[in-house]
Amino acid sequence: MDIFQIIETLGIPIAVAIGLAYALMYLIKFITKEIKADIKNLYEITVKLIDSNRKSKDETKKMYTAMNVIKDIMIKFFRNGK
Repeated sequence: MDIFQIIETLGIPIAVAIGLAYALMYLIKFITKEIKADIKNLYEITVKLIDSNRKSKDETKKMYTAMNVIKDIMIKFFRNGK
């Protein structure tokens, strides 16, 4: 079908609406494809940051526990030394 036949049979407003709908569909597909990769990349970075944060918290808890044990040993040592 020729563009002029479409305009003759459907009218200018409907022909323009069809053309804009096609352009919008193409634009949405293009944007979605481009953004999908970026979102996946950002998701992976977020997961790595969360894992790093958990490891840091675990190390902090271990260090705090070790410090408390050393503190308790030193307190017992100095009390018994007197």
